[in-house]
Amino acid sequence: MMKRCHKQNAPETILLVEDEYLVNDLTKQILERAGYRVLSALNGKEALSLFRKEMDRISLVILDLIMPEMGGRECLEELRKLDPSVKVLITSGHLVLETEREDIGSAAKGFVNKPYTMKQILTAVREVLDSD
Repeated sequence: MMKRCHKQNAPETILLVEDEYLVNDLTKQILERAGYRVLSALNGKEALSLFRKEMDRISLVILDLIMPEMGGRECLEELRKLDPSVKVLITSGHLVLETEREDIGSAAKGFVNKPYTMKQILTAVREVLDSD
């Protein structure tokens, strides 16, 4: 049985930043079925615009590393300028070297390789949301 999100007053809000339409849609469906409210963006610029508007309600950002227009690294830097305590879960379908992962890891709370399973993404989301 999957852990569902905590439903105190309202569902936790996740900003999903993924440029592949199919992955974006499928991940959004998985998260919504688990009880999360999901905002989605197809690139870093769109994500920053949404984050500025909704940052008080966003509990977590799921951020793809490789995207057109503004990649995940640059987006992560900008998100941290807006909110240094933002919780970010990085996803990538590309090989990420351990040194890169450590570098990103100082700014992000978690990392999930694509393709991921429903269980992997939900577990990673919960772990990051529950982290300090």
